[in-house]
Amino acid sequence: MRVYTIGFSGKSAEQFFAILSNASVERVLDIRRSNNTLYAGFTRSRDLPFFLERICGIEYVHEPEFAPSLELLRAHQARLKKDKRDPTAWADFGERYLAEVQNRPVAEHFARHTVGVDNVCLLCMEPTADTCHRRLLAEHLAATADLDLEIIHL
Repeated sequence: MRVYTIGFSGKSAEQFFAILSNASVERVLDIRRSNNTLYAGFTRSRDLPFFLERICGIEYVHEPEFAPSLELLRAHQARLKKDKRDPTAWADFGERYLAEVQNRPVAEHFARHTVGVDNVCLLCMEPTADTCHRRLLAEHLAATADLDLEIIHL
């Protein structure tokens, strides 16, 4: 199974949907805690399922179980507000996020959402996977789930 990851920030709707379509994604798993903020633009909860289906024929699932806790997100944002260039902020966030997902049934949720699907995509907002929980989740699933996963960051 291919597990793609994508962030919508910095992409136009045209670029975003073309990337997903060209990758033959069958289902998008939205792993944001909140998918209804004004910042989300064309990926807001009331719009994205419609656009994915109409434009690309892609199914949509919102799975906040895969998102960092609100407490972790707020602590990370507060830390970055103090110092945007804090070299340890991302590493600390990553460690805490992985500790959270190790205590959740993420492999079971992932397996349930990917039955009959060969190409799934984890969606978040960060423009690149380098500093996004979608990369950490994909790597965690590849290491712990009883699945043969190929991870591709779009």
